[in-house]
Amino acid sequence: MWIVRELIRLVEKIVIGFIVAILIALGWAALSKHSFSADFRNTCLLVGALTVLMGAMGRNTPFERRMDYGITEQAWGRIPGVSSLKFNPEDPTLTAGAVFIATGAALLVFAIFVLG
Repeated sequence: MWIVRELIRLVEKIVIGFIVAILIALGWAALSKHSFSADFRNTCLLVGALTVLMGAMGRNTPFERRMDYGITEQAWGRIPGVSSLKFNPEDPTLTAGAVFIATGAALLVFAIFVLG
């Protein structure tokens, strides 16, 4: 069951990161003095490349510590009876590097093939 839980977390974080990156690219393209489509594509490429680099930094970085929100999740509490989503220390967990690399790759693919 931990595989499903971690895949759901991975997809959730990729979607959130992708949306944030698109909003940054849209904001920059709107403020820029060049053409909107070229600036949007270039900013998507730049943010995607930076995200991949953040993922390639390795383990125990500030990016990884920020993404580990287990403590705040504990403070919010759990839904009674949903033991499959409960974090068990012996289960493998999702690394921040995987999220950053997957998000950056999705953004680069979007910039190259959709906006290209």
